[in-house]
Amino acid sequence: MTRHFAKVASISLAALVAGQSSFGCSVCSVTSEAARYAYYGTTALLTFLPLLMIGGVVYYIAKKSR
Repeated sequence: MTRHFAKVASISLAALVAGQSSFGCSVCSVTSEAARYAYYGTTALLTFLPLLMIGGVVYYIAKKSR
């Protein structure tokens, strides 16, 4: 238990120290509208893709069971 706490505390401390130099990725501060729309589109795609894949598997299983 104390080993786990020490590991979590050291990782948290390292994140706090290194956090000053990493405010965000370079993509998050895009200035052109086209790049911003591409970023939002990619985010939406990667958000909904697992849901669509799970839905496809459920649909396939339901269709096979009939």
